Amino acid sequence: MNQHILTAEHIQKRYGHKTVLRDISINVKQGEIYGLIGKNGSGKTTLFRILTGLIQAYDGKVSIREINGRQSKISAVIGTPSLFLNMSAVQNMKAQAYLLGMNDNRKIEQLLCTVGLENCGKKVVKDFSLGMTQRLKLAIALLGEPDILILDEPSNGLDPDGIVELRELLLDLNRSNGVTLLISSHILNELEQLVTCIGILHNGEIVKELSTHDILQSGVSLEKNYMQYTKGEENYA
Repeated sequence: MNQHILTAEHIQKRYGHKTVLRDISINVKQGEIYGLIGKNGSGKTTLFRILTGLIQAYDGKVSIREINGRQSKISAVIGTPSLFLNMSAVQNMKAQAYLLGMNDNRKIEQLLCTVGLENCGKKVVKDFSLGMTQRLKLAIALLGEPDILILDEPSNGLDPDGIVELRELLLDLNRSNGVTLLISSHILNELEQLVTCIGILHNGEIVKELSTHDILQSGVSLEKNYMQYTKGEENYA
């Protein structure tokens, strides 16, 4: 059985008098693809920001296990990263690589090819479609060869073909490179085809965790499970 690579214990977060996360505990196994679902405002992005250290929790603890004697590397695509809008994809990648102390043009070319941006040429980011911007954000996140990759709504802006291509890319990263993935999405039928475990976040709490194996065995769709554990609320998008 795979060991836990990422553990969150009793996470709580408040903004002023409003409690956004209430006693959140999750354990993500190394090599797992963990999905997180919940309606807008349920706390998904806040939890991801805490897991990556972008913001501090009010209470609780996040632990990331070492791999082969070194600290596991974590990367994320959350919200809108600092892209240079008047620069091309290659130029953005080189700028981010410089910040990481890297100078490997071949790797940059390979990553852009991996995410389907190899033919962008000199087109600048401000002229990218939302889907192209999503692909560039993913390529940048992969520069540091993360052990854990956190993606907040990665399918946003992608057409149906792009969603399938992204799924295959993420599955390959997981299976071939051993990358552990945490993904939030509102596209529930797509998430079912990708993840191994799903957490339902509702009103700041994890109300249920389900394995996709259990969902398949039960014959009850993820959407129906969501409705059941959120007491029939329909607005998960």
